[in-house]
Amino acid sequence: MTKATLVPNKKNNIDLVLQPIKDQTSLTEVSIHELIDASEYTSLYVDNGNIKNAIAELNSVLKPLQQGQPGREISYQVLERRDAKISIEIDKDEMTASAEISTALGGKHLSAKAILAAAQQAGVTKGFSKEELVKLAQHAAQEPPGSIVKGSIAYGKDPTDGKDAKIKHLVQSAQDRILRPKEREDGSVDMRDLGDIICVKVGDPLARKIPLTDGIKGFSVTGTPLEPKPGDDCTLQAGEGTTISPKNEDVLVSTRVGLPRIIDNGMEVDEVYKIKNVDVSTGHIDFEGSVIIDGDVCEGMQVTARGDITVGGFVESSYLSSGGDITIGSGIIGKKQEVDDVKVTDIIMSANLKAKGTIFAKYCQYADIVCNNFRIENQLMHTIIEVEERVWVGTDEKANGKLIAGHITVGQSIHAGTVGATAGSATIITFAKKLDHFNDQIAALDAKIETESKQVDELKEASNKLRKLPKDKVNPDMLNKVVSTYKHHAEQMGKYISDKEILEEEINQYMGGVCVEATERIYQNVQMTVGDFNERTKREYGPSKMRYKERKIVIDPIVT
Repeated sequence: MTKATLVPNKKNNIDLVLQPIKDQTSLTEVSIHELIDASEYTSLYVDNGNIKNAIAELNSVLKPLQQGQPGREISYQVLERRDAKISIEIDKDEMTASAEISTALGGKHLSAKAILAAAQQAGVTKGFSKEELVKLAQHAAQEPPGSIVKGSIAYGKDPTDGKDAKIKHLVQSAQDRILRPKEREDGSVDMRDLGDIICVKVGDPLARKIPLTDGIKGFSVTGTPLEPKPGDDCTLQAGEGTTISPKNEDVLVSTRVGLPRIIDNGMEVDEVYKIKNVDVSTGHIDFEGSVIIDGDVCEGMQVTARGDITVGGFVESSYLSSGGDITIGSGIIGKKQEVDDVKVTDIIMSANLKAKGTIFAKYCQYADIVCNNFRIENQLMHTIIEVEERVWVGTDEKANGKLIAGHITVGQSIHAGTVGATAGSATIITFAKKLDHFNDQIAALDAKIETESKQVDELKEASNKLRKLPKDKVNPDMLNKVVSTYKHHAEQMGKYISDKEILEEEINQYMGGVCVEATERIYQNVQMTVGDFNERTKREYGPSKMRYKERKIVIDPIVT
């Protein structure tokens, strides 16, 4: 019987040694594989080609021999010690490099250092993770021979964009003061004690510009620097009663004694009229600066100010008009009247407040409000509201107040804890003003498109008539002028059509962005209207958001 043995050679690999003896049995490839599987060399690479060659040569040697006669020895290297192999892949964006390791077949495993060297040779120069390199090397060494092991070894770093320049206010405005009243020694606060802290003197610093930052560069794993986007700049605005400091161009200082008022990217200082109460004994107030009222604005009184109006107490069935903010320490109280089933145009409230900025109060009822932003801390009920941007009912941190009934026209969104009333009183909310403005723009563009279209048709007809004339009767200058004018009006029409498409997309984005959000509950009979689409709630909902989606008003639950 032919004897087969596995013998180490000088290269530290393994030879298959066959000592042929002719008999009735035959040695096959399967026999050799069984021999290898039973040996200590199972982790080595198997050269199946040489196994085939060894068997073929064995059969050739045995063929001429007589039974029992030995033949010459045959030796082939069939097992090879192979070191682990590695390939490096760099992602298209060059922000991640990974290694693929074919684990060792009886040879050397790859160390973390060897993986690093292979990556560097492949062009990876930055972002290596020592932890990942060691982890990958250990993982590959523990896997079965010939396994494929993959892992990330280097990471690029995204650039950090710069911060925008911003304006830091160095003094409190009247609204800041009333929203954060001074605490007494016993821990209570006096909402009517506005104090002198809100007044500034000549030369007092009011605001400081914090410059933009350029950001921090990033890099790819191949070492390519990634440039950050610098922050946007802004200009410190010196309003009335202020100037840029001669000592520091990034600081705004006061030029008068008065009340600081926040404006976009700066501040103004208004002259201040301060009074205890506004009632029949004081008469109406009409002031060019800002007005501070420690107490109340009583029924039937009027307060008009170019600047802010600050009221420590109540506003009762009176008229307030401000060129800035209106801040009320207590509430806005109008006379109760029936508003359900009454046209909003037929309702005349006894309390009327208008402000170009924000109106703030603790609560509000039976009032007519017009402002840019409106915030009520506790409860807002039976009020007619026209707000350019947002209505917020609740604390600074959370919209957790109650919005009960009323007619509300808003530009952006409404946020409250509860919206509507348990009794089902109508709460009518519409996003109409901005859409009306959009529609006016669309109508103007349609008119322009129609005008240009008529011009184009007339000029095209004129051009065709000129072209049909005999050549000797055609005036080339006239034809060129007609064609040139035709092209001009066609281009204008195309521009207006493009402008209309852009505007229609803006309308779609706006409609999709408006919402009524209730963090606790929406009651029945809350109606939301966006353009031609509206929905009225017919039951109660938990925390929900009403919004426009795909040509209808939907009510989605708020999942926390």
